[in-house]
Amino acid sequence: MHELPVVIDLVRIAGEESAKRRMKKVSRINLVIGELSAIIDESVQMYFEVIAENTCCAGAELCFEHCPAILKCCQCGHNFPHVKSFDCPECGGDSVLIKGTGREFYVRSIEGE
Repeated sequence: MHELPVVIDLVRIAGEESAKRRMKKVSRINLVIGELSAIIDESVQMYFEVIAENTCCAGAELCFEHCPAILKCCQCGHNFPHVKSFDCPECGGDSVLIKGTGREFYVRSIEGE
């Protein structure tokens, strides 16, 4: 449910950018989503299809790029993407989340004509 206000802003931003670039129609929106953002692709897609109706974004393709959270080993200092474990792949030590990583949600680019 929290995707609804995000998608409303997404359509607004895409509309503003398309107007600045003098595009009549947005054909593709490339989004970046962090694994910890709690944003679900399918929900974004569903809301987008409804909210984008009768706008320059109607029928645009949404493309999702996913970013992992980045961890830092407390023992050796190695940075690595979170996969299945918090264990360092270099030394096996414990790790912590690097603040701000994995929570991304932004528009990478907008394509149109």
